[in-house]
Amino acid sequence: MTTVSRRVFILKAVAGAAAFSSLQGVRAQSNRLDPNDSYAKSMGFVVDAKGIDPKAHRNFRKFKTGQECSKCQLWDGKDNDAYAACSFFGDQHTPRAGWCKNFKQVKS
Repeated sequence: MTTVSRRVFILKAVAGAAAFSSLQGVRAQSNRLDPNDSYAKSMGFVVDAKGIDPKAHRNFRKFKTGQECSKCQLWDGKDNDAYAACSFFGDQHTPRAGWCKNFKQVKS
């Protein structure tokens, strides 16, 4: 049996935690909702709500200026998250500035 010094153990533990953390970041990026996905399109999903013209398409009729994913009850992000899970789109991550016609304003 090989003995491992405390120093080696701690270094390996830190390296393992860093590797796991970077894998989580890669997983989150690969989990981003594709705006070209047929379901996302049918829900009027856009990556940036600033460019929405409510008259441009029937999917945008419910849009009000200032609405975005980060202000929706279904968005599971924190104040500084660029992307976060949206319960409406399953485990897919939507951008903070995104929008879809299922927008539900966060109640203050």
